[in-house]
Amino acid sequence: MGGGRVTRPDFGLGQPDPGHPMTEFYTLLLEGLAGTERFTLPGLYAKFDPPAWPIEAREARDWCSLSPVPREGYTPILAPGHLRVLYSELRCTPAGVPAALVLTQEGSRRSCAVRLLPPFLWPSDEAAPPWPDCTMALTLALGPDAVGQADTDPHALARHLISGQEGKAWASHPKLDRWLEAQAARWQTLWR
Repeated sequence: MGGGRVTRPDFGLGQPDPGHPMTEFYTLLLEGLAGTERFTLPGLYAKFDPPAWPIEAREARDWCSLSPVPREGYTPILAPGHLRVLYSELRCTPAGVPAALVLTQEGSRRSCAVRLLPPFLWPSDEAAPPWPDCTMALTLALGPDAVGQADTDPHALARHLISGQEGKAWASHPKLDRWLEAQAARWQTLWR
């Protein structure tokens, strides 16, 4: 039949732009995950500090502070731990901007989106891309020395990003959602 060429289908997903400054770091992390099976997760501690008026349940997140480490007055939601990685993939926008690295958990097949925060400011005309559809999401802030370390010792940087807790913070988690729902419901009953 036809003489066309066969290509790997990308199902309409954006492919990483090699010219984007964050592509190098996502690729480095993706390659580092190929040699390990565990990704270290931060703890999750939350404090609900509602206003002096009734709020809707969907507004509860606006009145919540999160921390990856224990703090006074914060409720423990999730202890630090590890995610056993079944497989990982880089998700990009149609323009090739890396959105997040999606890690699929072994055993449960839940997914965790990991967004790298650059050691430099985002250009004002480029907003952070939307999160991929995942069960949970966290951010991983690159330190100011990450650019130099990516050149001098990329394997050490990848190991640090995978096994360290520094710079990691939860953006969303099902346990946080349930906790916020309970806090909002309790606050609404006080105003009835």
